[in-house]
Amino acid sequence: MSSINQHKGQMLKFGMYGFLKNLRFFEPFLILFFLEVGDLNLFQVGVLISIREIIIYIVEIPSGVIADMYGKKTQLVMCFLFYIASFTVFFFGGIYPSFLIFILAMGLFGFGEAFRSGTHKAMIMQFLDVEEIEEPKSEVYGKTRSMSLVGSTVMSVISVLLILWVKGEYQYLFLVAIIPYTLDLLMIITYPKYMNQKKESQFKLKQFLVENWLSLKYVFKKKKVRNFVLDASSFQAGFKSIKDYIQPLVVTASMGFILFSQLDTEENEKVYIGAIYAVIYIISAIASRNAFKLESKVNKVKAINLAWLFMGAVSLILGFFTNSILVIFIAFIVMYIVLNLRRPIMVQEIGDVTEEGRRASALSIQAQLTSLLLVIFAPIIGLIADYSLKLLFILVGATMIIIYFVTEITRRNFKQNQEA
Repeated sequence: MSSINQHKGQMLKFGMYGFLKNLRFFEPFLILFFLEVGDLNLFQVGVLISIREIIIYIVEIPSGVIADMYGKKTQLVMCFLFYIASFTVFFFGGIYPSFLIFILAMGLFGFGEAFRSGTHKAMIMQFLDVEEIEEPKSEVYGKTRSMSLVGSTVMSVISVLLILWVKGEYQYLFLVAIIPYTLDLLMIITYPKYMNQKKESQFKLKQFLVENWLSLKYVFKKKKVRNFVLDASSFQAGFKSIKDYIQPLVVTASMGFILFSQLDTEENEKVYIGAIYAVIYIISAIASRNAFKLESKVNKVKAINLAWLFMGAVSLILGFFTNSILVIFIAFIVMYIVLNLRRPIMVQEIGDVTEEGRRASALSIQAQLTSLLLVIFAPIIGLIADYSLKLLFILVGATMIIIYFVTEITRRNFKQNQEA
């Protein structure tokens, strides 16, 4: 047995991987890039998001087999090559804007996301097993995960400085993001050789379809499993569909609101967006780290249902105060707190009601269903947002509140029938 103190170099690399990966300097301004530079409407932005999710969904299926055939290190290197290619196309898209160029860029980004998903976590677990690290896996992963959250916070601050430096030329944010991603790629190459161990593996479509069908049949046949999976998927898809609309909201709400007199209106907007994202990431980190403390103090099922009510109420309030920068700031922070408190509890609940041999499949189906729902929601929400951002948040809020009351009534009726 050994401890992580004996492997400080590799542990630092694991942490730096997450830190560098999260230096996506364009992220707080991606929607604005599409709207202002690409001259797209919000419906087209929704279509681009759908294309990304479709590619992630399709490519994720055989990605595990690719990792077995060519090695996890090779797959992760390929992942970063896709990212770098995507950022390069985005940069040129900023100079020669075209919807087709953005489709290509989002497609390449989707390949990167699909190849990355779960691969690095598996490499960390492999390292802990091979080196016989005595510390719990959750503790080690928690320490490396914290570096990712630090990276997100740093990214938010630096992105503001960069966008002010390049005078609002968003495409240069993609160019600068290539630097940390190249460093990450080079660092991955230095990981231990055994992490690139190859296996004889072959993707058999028929076998995959049979296994997937059996898993789907199990999930949707078991009422409790089905309810939790549908609940988790719809909640996450709904949140992901609206979360980036913070960017056009801030632009609308901050018109004429000058906090920093040495900067003009547009520069102030960029500062507000970066500051909101920085606070959101810090708050999210705190919420995620402390979510487990709620488990022994609250009724978990009730807490999961109440999240719909809280999120709906916040969205509804936001819909009526889309011109208030303060309300926008507080509303999105509350949304992220609710999401990050709810997610760990929901994962545990799905695990508790699912048979041991089917847990991974249930969580995988939940993730896939989230992507499929996002494919549907994103263009519709973009279409509504094109008409009115106020209407969008009012409709989303009202829908979430209705879901809460329907769920509560159904749960109580089920409980009464059982008691009877």
